[in-house]
Amino acid sequence: MRSTFAMLDDVVYRLKAAAALLHISENTLRNHLRDSGMEIQRANKKNPASPAVRLFTIADVFALARWRRDQELVKPLSSEPIVIAVDLIKGGVGKSTTAGELGIQLSLLGYRVLMIDLDVQSNLTQLMGYESDLTIDEAVQNDLDEDAIVTGTFATICGQYMESKSGRGTRMADVSAVIKYPFSKNGPALIPSDTFLGDLEQAFTYAKGNRELVFRNLFKDAAAGNVPGLAISDYDFVIFDCPPSISFSSTNAIAAADLVIAPIRMDSFAVKGLSRLVSEINGLSERSPEVRPQLLILPTHYSTNITRVSRMQQQLQAYKTNLSPTVISTSELFPKTQENYLPLTLQMPTAAPVSEYRLFTEFLLSVVTRNQKKTRTTKAEAA
Repeated sequence: MRSTFAMLDDVVYRLKAAAALLHISENTLRNHLRDSGMEIQRANKKNPASPAVRLFTIADVFALARWRRDQELVKPLSSEPIVIAVDLIKGGVGKSTTAGELGIQLSLLGYRVLMIDLDVQSNLTQLMGYESDLTIDEAVQNDLDEDAIVTGTFATICGQYMESKSGRGTRMADVSAVIKYPFSKNGPALIPSDTFLGDLEQAFTYAKGNRELVFRNLFKDAAAGNVPGLAISDYDFVIFDCPPSISFSSTNAIAAADLVIAPIRMDSFAVKGLSRLVSEINGLSERSPEVRPQLLILPTHYSTNITRVSRMQQQLQAYKTNLSPTVISTSELFPKTQENYLPLTLQMPTAAPVSEYRLFTEFLLSVVTRNQKKTRTTKAEAA
């Protein structure tokens, strides 16, 4: 039985594709296999007529990514997780795709990633292999085990957290069962969404203190060990996939974030959504000076053959200091990712859009590294 809808056993990679996924050369991958002692299945094991080439599973690739980290070939960027909110008050711009592809890319580089789906439409949840409304009977019919069923969301965690802060003496239960691992414990973790996630908005109305800082305070308490089952300090990155509307959830995600990624579909409506997002970030910073996320704008659905793209590029020049140097091109491949319950990076490692997300990931890491250096310099000067 499977734990997700994705047919993971049918996905295998030869050496070249596995090396591309890990962002390393084929020779480096061969050396890693020798040094790690990992045994990779050969094609001729099941079919003697096949060549004796290695066939890497998704679990194999993530195990190698984790091994690289354990060997300190991947250096942690910060003592605290870098929090990213993927947000824009507009649907259809590629938020869930960006959150998912970025999470996968960072995990393949060896970073520990937690993705949190904050949208009741559950697109990120589906992209990672889960159907949010699946019942136990339906799971059995589809040859799925109990782990395929979404039993809790971030609303489960936040609801308990806010109740524990209400002053009524309520204690939090262990929330570890809410967290999913679609590609094994070596891969990214996911807190999924379902239709009950909407209950979170109502819970905010009863929250004590600043309702815009609930996520931020929750992470602080989790880092101190006060949220059982949510070891937030174990992660290098936390990625929120925000809903395409104004809500306490998206505002909280922005307030907790170090970086806000705004995927911009190259049309005027998305640019209007960007203006609203900038206003929200500025308003949060005015009300809570400790909230100062950096905005990164990622153009999506890009095509040089569309006249309006040139016009949109001109409009985005007003935000040129926040603009990503790479874009995500229009592609017919992305809709298939939802159908197959698997991010494009894992389906087609050498596809052009995957290369673009890889470049964006490298750009994001350069921004994080630069910010960390600035922070260390500021602290050193203050001392």
